Amino acid sequence: MKFRTSLTIDECRSRLESAVDAERFAFPWSYTGSRAILGKIRQTSFRLQVRRSYQNSFAPFFYGEFKPVNNGTLIEGEFKMHPSTRVFIRFWFLFLLLFAVAALILPSRGQPESATGRVSMLLVAAFLGAFGIGLVKVGQRFAHGEQQTITAFLKRTLEASEWLN
Repeated sequence: MKFRTSLTIDECRSRLESAVDAERFAFPWSYTGSRAILGKIRQTSFRLQVRRSYQNSFAPFFYGEFKPVNNGTLIEGEFKMHPSTRVFIRFWFLFLLLFAVAALILPSRGQPESATGRVSMLLVAAFLGAFGIGLVKVGQRFAHGEQQTITAFLKRTLEASEWLN
């Protein structure tokens, strides 16, 4: 996603800093302030999220970067989940994959070979996989509309328009 504004990078950064409440590593109810958008603003990059009264690890964050262009600034970014959530999801599904592979190729210790044992282990892996996918989908459903909220906030705050180049 790209936005273009006639503002300088310093003006963009200043406007964002004054329009968002500082994002901290804490529970949502511990954030101070009352602004609708929380953010972490750096020299040439930033991260934004919608303030909510509940924890939702699967909600989108906008990761953006300021780039100078003729007569203004280009804001490039994308919506992604928080890095720790992405790492957790990768470990979850990697564990399930290893569990399923182990169920298929490793023999049971001290027990006669049984197809029933392997099937039950594979069913557990399938259930945990479905649970993981469902958890992500439910979290994303709770965050419905947050991408549009952040996009509208960026356009309004930075007097920007979407750039289609």
